[in-house]
Amino acid sequence: MWRPFCRVETGVFLLVWLSLLLIGCSAMLRDPGSFWHVATGQKILASGSVPQVDPFSFTRADQPWVADQWLAECAMAAVHRVAGWDGLLLIAATILAATYAWLAGRLLRGGLHWLPAALLLALALLAGSPQFHVRPLVLTIGLLGATFAVLVDVDAGRRGCRQLWWLVPLLVFWANVHGGVLAGVGTVGLCAFGWCAAWALGKPSPVHHFRDAVGMFLLTATLPLTLLVNPYGLALPKALWETLAMPLPSLIDEHAPLDFADPVGGATLLLAAMYLIVLLATLPRWPRVAWLLPLVWFLLAIQRVRNAPLFALTAAIALADLLPQSRVAKWLQRRGMFALGTGPFFGGRPVLVKSRRAENMDLSPSAAPSPDTAPSDWRAAVLPLLVVLAAMTIQAAGISLPVVGRGWATFDPARWPVDLLPKLAEINDSSPADTPIFNDLNFGGFLIYHAPRLRVFVDDRCSLYGGEFLRAYDHARRDDPAQTDRWQRQYGFRYALVQSGGRFDRHLAAAGQWTLVGRTPAAALYQRTSGSIDTDTLE
Repeated sequence: MWRPFCRVETGVFLLVWLSLLLIGCSAMLRDPGSFWHVATGQKILASGSVPQVDPFSFTRADQPWVADQWLAECAMAAVHRVAGWDGLLLIAATILAATYAWLAGRLLRGGLHWLPAALLLALALLAGSPQFHVRPLVLTIGLLGATFAVLVDVDAGRRGCRQLWWLVPLLVFWANVHGGVLAGVGTVGLCAFGWCAAWALGKPSPVHHFRDAVGMFLLTATLPLTLLVNPYGLALPKALWETLAMPLPSLIDEHAPLDFADPVGGATLLLAAMYLIVLLATLPRWPRVAWLLPLVWFLLAIQRVRNAPLFALTAAIALADLLPQSRVAKWLQRRGMFALGTGPFFGGRPVLVKSRRAENMDLSPSAAPSPDTAPSDWRAAVLPLLVVLAAMTIQAAGISLPVVGRGWATFDPARWPVDLLPKLAEINDSSPADTPIFNDLNFGGFLIYHAPRLRVFVDDRCSLYGGEFLRAYDHARRDDPAQTDRWQRQYGFRYALVQSGGRFDRHLAAAGQWTLVGRTPAAALYQRTSGSIDTDTLE
């Protein structure tokens, strides 16, 4: 009775899900954005409206601020209210596990043997692992995968072009949960432009007539408008673009270039090499437009490591479609690693899509969907859904259990100054509202969440602070820590939370106006004891 519900995707989901909960109990809570996302959601739920000005910092107090991830932040605050950080970890792990289990199923249903499919899945997971955090970015990973899969299916003739319009409401939702919606708009736009160009050149394309090209033009014109369906109007896409254009590699790790010497860069490069080999093995056949889009994402991943999971996902999805058209498939078939002409993507017989004319249809087995097996795919989600609901119930009830219960999610003391929380709580409770505190950028979100009466100097909301301010902060922390004295004279802060052993820490320890309140492996907390500034310090 249970066999139809225990599919390959079910096992992959449970394996990835449990692995993320085991390994990620603290590793997925290392991003400073997780804290202020929850704090923002709490403010929205409490007030019933999205913030229009910055409520968290003193350097940007009451200046316009766009909470571009407001819908996801509301959801995070609601889950946090019910199940705390354990619930948020559970939801993030569930989204990621569902995405990669779906990817595994797509590879296997495409005819690939489980061994190479497992290798591709492992590379995709490793390439994306640095971005596996409790934050809305995990939604972008899943949403881009779903969007690109639709494009691949339309390009292969398994879906009609009209189904692309379903992406419009998807992008409206996406625009209100994460700035990665720009990736979705750009990917669809590039694909639509490529299809029109291929049609104009007389090459295979889902665009067959002038009216099809007009439809693509209308679609690509509509997609940017989805960014305007939000509480902030034009201000939201403007803030997203400003963040994208900022030079942030030295400040934020995920914006740094891809390092091929580390495991993440190596996995990304290996996956790119495998993808390129399969793509070249399709020559001299004219490539489908969707097959080329992972190359764009690889170039973007080289520039910013945060794009590595998006490249890995698109490359793996494209490979499931590429392999049957590549000579690599025959090579794998001879070794028992590929079943050509089987699976839901093949079906062994051509099935025409009504939106395409027969003379333009690719009648190869790889272009034919199989209606016999696809409808049962929903059964793979039944057992995972029951497991996730059971875990959420346990957490909501406050039951302490390993992996799935309350108290499993922890903050790494090497990353966060958790031992300073009692002193920070004392300062927070005894200080007037909006008391300023100087801090390193990575501790901004930590303070926003744990000491809500204090206002931070800086955090990782880059579009709010702007490139000039962030560059000045970066210069001070690297080369000119005495700038803190000038900032203190300008803003009058009496407390400072800085990275242990950093330039700011050494400067404050040597200055006579600051007293060390507490120190952990992660951070040092200082309190100012003198109202004057030593002029020698400023030189």
